Amino acid sequence: MPLLPVNDTELYYEVHGRGTPLLFLSETHCDGEVWKIHQVPEFARDHQVITMDYRGTGQSGKPSVPYTTRMFAEDAMALLDHLGAGEAIVCGHSMGGRVAQVMALDHPARIKALVLASTGAAYPHTKGIPLKIATEMVEWGYERYVRDHSILVGFTEEFAERHPDRVENYLRVRMANMGPVEFYFRHLLARQGHDTSGRLGDIRCPTLILVGEDDRNVTSDLSHRTSSETLEKGIPGARLVVLSGERHSYFFANPDAAHAAMRDFLQRA
Repeated sequence: MPLLPVNDTELYYEVHGRGTPLLFLSETHCDGEVWKIHQVPEFARDHQVITMDYRGTGQSGKPSVPYTTRMFAEDAMALLDHLGAGEAIVCGHSMGGRVAQVMALDHPARIKALVLASTGAAYPHTKGIPLKIATEMVEWGYERYVRDHSILVGFTEEFAERHPDRVENYLRVRMANMGPVEFYFRHLLARQGHDTSGRLGDIRCPTLILVGEDDRNVTSDLSHRTSSETLEKGIPGARLVVLSGERHSYFFANPDAAHAAMRDFLQRA
């Protein structure tokens, strides 16, 4: 099992294919297994696809210390160093996009291009654990909250009704190796504390911003749809692609559209 010792923990990672390194970073408290549903088979045809389990998720270590997106970014950079990836493309979904921003800002020579998928630069008014999330998790329980929230935020009602098997397959992978609830909250605190809003102008690599047209669910003070527009305005030369009829989980609901947008961008980057 590929484990990389990093500071106070170990990171689980996988590498598939050959070519330009392409690192996928998952959403809040989600391990790297979800990328193997669609993205690894697609991009391993012509890239060295790298997935990792954040500390606190999956098969990585779970130290009980405060987490930050900079900590996740340094973990990811240590993995790229270990693999000898000189320049890498980084695709970050949701919280992963926040981690990717830190990587591009702190290590600009190492990041060839960014795909920032349904993410943002900061939550100006909602720090700590959002009250809505805390309330629902107490009322529903941890596993039901993750399941029901993933469906509500990720998929349109029409898609969930027409393709229940695909939603269930995603949830099966998403929830197969969930860590203790402590680490969900540690990831949540890292996400809510992230703030690159004053540094977006310093991101100089080619950047694609992806978001679903209907990605408007709010647990904090900004939706991903609104946050994506802020990223477009703040990052020089960034290109915004809005995926029609999609919510948060288009990598799994409509991978063909997401992959087409990424490939068109990477051909130009």
